[in-house]
Amino acid sequence: MHCELLSPAGSFDAACAAFAFGADAVYLGLRKLSARAEAVNFSPEELRSICAYAHSLSPRRSVYVTLNTLVRDGELSAACESIHAVAEADADGAIIQDQAIAALARRVAPSLPLHASTQMFVHSAEGAAAARDMGFSRIVLARELSLDEIASISASCGIETEVFIHGALCYGYSGQCLFSALATGRSGNRGQCAYCCRSRFSDPSGSGKSAFPFSMRDLAIGKDVLRLRDAGVSSLKIEGRMKSPLYVAAATRLYRLILDGTASENEIGEALADLQTVFSRPTTTLYFPIGKIEAIAGDRSSRQIRVVPARAIELHDGIQIDLPGRPYGFAVESLRLYPSGKSAVVAPPDAPVSIGLPRDAPRLPVGATVSCASSQAAKRRLSFPAPRATELVQTFPIDVVVTVARDSISASAQFGGQTATVSIPATLEAAQNRDKTAEAVNRAFSRMGDSSWRTHSVSLNDPEGLFAPASLLNALRRSLCAALDKIASAISAQNLSDGIASVAQWLAEPIANDPRIPEGLSFKVRFDGKPTAIDCAETVLQLTRTDCRDIAALDARLEEWLSVAPRIRLALPLVARNADLSAVETAVRHLVARNRSDWEVGEISMLHLPRRIAGDSV
Repeated sequence: MHCELLSPAGSFDAACAAFAFGADAVYLGLRKLSARAEAVNFSPEELRSICAYAHSLSPRRSVYVTLNTLVRDGELSAACESIHAVAEADADGAIIQDQAIAALARRVAPSLPLHASTQMFVHSAEGAAAARDMGFSRIVLARELSLDEIASISASCGIETEVFIHGALCYGYSGQCLFSALATGRSGNRGQCAYCCRSRFSDPSGSGKSAFPFSMRDLAIGKDVLRLRDAGVSSLKIEGRMKSPLYVAAATRLYRLILDGTASENEIGEALADLQTVFSRPTTTLYFPIGKIEAIAGDRSSRQIRVVPARAIELHDGIQIDLPGRPYGFAVESLRLYPSGKSAVVAPPDAPVSIGLPRDAPRLPVGATVSCASSQAAKRRLSFPAPRATELVQTFPIDVVVTVARDSISASAQFGGQTATVSIPATLEAAQNRDKTAEAVNRAFSRMGDSSWRTHSVSLNDPEGLFAPASLLNALRRSLCAALDKIASAISAQNLSDGIASVAQWLAEPIANDPRIPEGLSFKVRFDGKPTAIDCAETVLQLTRTDCRDIAALDARLEEWLSVAPRIRLALPLVARNADLSAVETAVRHLVARNRSDWEVGEISMLHLPRRIAGDSV
C-alpha cells in the first residue's frame, strides 16, 4: 500500500532537499496566512517555481500550501489574493484552519483541493465526516489520537487522512492553545506563537527550583511509521517548517528508507544518527552519544579529552558534553590519535582519540557523556544538487501556427480561449529547399527557453515555399511569448477580480435573524457548577464528556438550572473522540426528546450531530 511521505519546506532550499531525499510531497507557507509566520516562507513567484519543479520530477511530486491562520475582516482581500496565488501556481492543495478561508476558496478558486488543518481540532470519525461534507478532500488528524482511533477514522471517514510522524509537539490540544496569546499577545492561531511552553518556570511551592514542565519531547515514530501506513493513513507528515534544509534532508531520508523497506539495519542506523547530529532539543535525549570522557590531559592552554568514539570523528564536527544544568558544546579543531599523538583529519571508530578543548572550556568530569551534535560526514551525505532553471518554470502547452508571406511572417496561438497573433515585416525570397523552412520553424519554436510556454504542435502555412531565416523566426517566437504573457496576466487579473467580486456579493447578502438567538448578554458557565440565577439574556451551559455519560444526573442538573435560568443553550463537549461519541449522541437524543433545540458547538465533530438527530429544528 502506497502512503505519501510529506516533508516540511520553510524555504526553497528545504523543499529541494525534501524532494532530493525521497519526499512524495512538501507543505509550505506563503508570507501571509501561514501558521509559521517566522519561517522564510514563499513569495507567489517562488511558489510557482517550486510547483513547476515538483511537477517536473518523475514520479510527479505534490505541493500543499498552508493558509492555516485565523483571518479578520480587514484581511479578506489579502486572503483572496493568497488563495488565487495558490491556485495560479497549480499547487495540489491548501491546508486550512479557518472555515472562512474555506468559504473564500470555494468562490475564488473552486477547483483548489482543501485540506483540513490539524488546528481544525478533529478527534473523531464524526468530525472527519463533517469535514468531508464541507468539501475537504483530506483531514490532518489531531496529534492526540491513538493508533486505534487513527485506524478507525481512516477506515470510515471517506476522505484522505494525514498524520504527524516526527517533530515538535505542542503541550496543548491541536489548534486550541492560547498560552502565547495570553502571555505575550502573540497568537499561535495567527502564526505568531512565542513558544512559551519551551520556557523555564519556577516551582510554585517556593522551593527555588525551576523546570520545563510544558516543554514536550519531540515526536519520533521511527519504524512504527509502518503501523500507521498499515492503518490506512494516506499521508505521513514530518513537522519542521522552521528547520533547516539539512534537517529536512535527514528526516526525509530516514523515513524514506524505513518506508521503502529495502535498507539494512546499518543503513537505517546511520540515517538515524545523521538526523540526531543535525538537530535535537537540549531537553531531549535525541543527541547521538559517541562515548564518555576516559581521561583529561594537558594544562589550561592545551587541554584535551580522551574518548573512544563509537563512530568516526573528523575535524570541524560539533561535540557536546553533558553537564548538570546545561550541556557544553564546541567544534573539533584539534584531533590526535592516542597514544601516538599523530594529528588526524578523521579518527576511526572504536580507537582512542584526543580531542583538543577550547581555552574557555569549563571543568569537565571524567565519565561525562560525549555526543556528536554536528557531523561533517552527515552533511556530505545529505548534500543535493540545485534544480536547473528550466525545471523551475510553470509552463502551458500551446499549438502554434506560423504563416510565411513575401512581406511578413506571423505566428498565432491560443490560451484561455483568447488568440495571440504577432507579425514581423520582412522581405522573403523563395526557398531553395522547402523542407528546410519547415525544419527551421520547428527548431525555432521547440526551444521556448525559460518562458511559460511549451509547444504542443507547430503548423506551417507557407504556400509559396519561402525561406525564413532563423534570426527572424527566433524574434517571432519571443514576440509570441510576450503576447501570450499579456493574455495570461490579463486572465489572471480578471479571475482574481471576479473572485473578489463574488466574495463581496456573498458577504453583502443579508443574514436571516434567528429568533432563537436572544438579543443581549449571554453568560457561559460549567454545566456541573452550582445553578445560579444570572442577569443575562441567555445562559450557556458547557457540557463535558463526563456529563453525557450519566443521563439521570444530566436530567437532575438540567432541572436545577431551568429553575433559575429559564433561557438556556447547551454547549456540546469541546473534545469528543471516537470512544465518546456514543455517550454524547445518547445524551443529545435524550435532550432533543426533552425539546432542547438550542445548541453551541466548539469543533466540527459536533457540528452535524444535533441536526442529524433532530433535523433543521435545532
